[in-house]
Amino acid sequence: MKKYQHTSVLNLQLIEHLKPQAGQHFIDCTLGGGGHTEAILKKNAPDGKVLALDLDPDAIKANQELLQKYKNRLIVEQANFADLQTIYKKHKDKLPTIAGIIADLGVSSWHFDQANRGFSFKDHGPLDMRFDPDTQSLTASEIVLTWPQDKLEKIFREYGDIKQAKKLATGLVAWRKTQIKQKQTCPPFCEGSRREPIKTSMLVDVILRIFNISDNKLKSFKIHPATRVWQALRIATNQEIDKIQTMLPQAFDILMSGGYLAIISFHSLEDRTVKQYFKELTKNCHCPSESPTCTCDGPVAKLINKKIKASDEEKTNNPRSRSAILRVIQKI
Repeated sequence: MKKYQHTSVLNLQLIEHLKPQAGQHFIDCTLGGGGHTEAILKKNAPDGKVLALDLDPDAIKANQELLQKYKNRLIVEQANFADLQTIYKKHKDKLPTIAGIIADLGVSSWHFDQANRGFSFKDHGPLDMRFDPDTQSLTASEIVLTWPQDKLEKIFREYGDIKQAKKLATGLVAWRKTQIKQKQTCPPFCEGSRREPIKTSMLVDVILRIFNISDNKLKSFKIHPATRVWQALRIATNQEIDKIQTMLPQAFDILMSGGYLAIISFHSLEDRTVKQYFKELTKNCHCPSESPTCTCDGPVAKLINKKIKASDEEKTNNPRSRSAILRVIQKI
């Protein structure tokens, strides 16, 4: 297995807005390559701590070595950030107040570089896409092979923003039926409770055929037609949007007054989810719409910035930062 490598995006901007001070405690909901966590640990020394979560066991193993020198101030949990409240309660005695919580919602560069994980359509590997293969059962391959047409169409439209979602879903279902009938690719299509995963390259070929895209025509595309399909399948496999919606209120509840909640997103669906939640927290009135007069105390959070993007220099050095958006609010 390749060494776990990932360049954390918007690191300087994140620290600038979090303003970590000596002795303050923080939570990193997405440890990943450890870049954001380490940046905070450098600022909240000598006795500030960080509770870091990550669902991927490979990220946990890698950071045991990478962040070894901070072991006395770093608590690492292999967990989904949707369980943030439960995880924090376990360690609240060590981190009684939380000055900031961050989440980098992007998939790490390391994931894209691992052919056996299926996160990239450029490699020839199993179509998996699970963040935690040890505990998650549903794979992207199972979605493609077993989900009904209407569900496929829904995730392609909602999670991938694919305009021809119906055509794609219809084509995939027709392709499945053809393969089963011809029995060309058994065991993936044979009867039984356990199927072998289809390969990423196989799905790419099917997508191009459904959309009638030749090799010559493919050269004219700025973004590969499979890109949004992969995004949709990954989100569905890991229930990413549901997990984000579950995590956000937990994070805000845990924060101390004056604490910061900083979220980095990488595609419009993630960013829209964060933006809408932040908008709800910062609006002037939280009373029910049927209430004749306002009786609440006004906004519960202050918007620190609308959105921050990577600098031109960072985009050049780390092309995967091009789509990153940072949003920050402060709890009142």
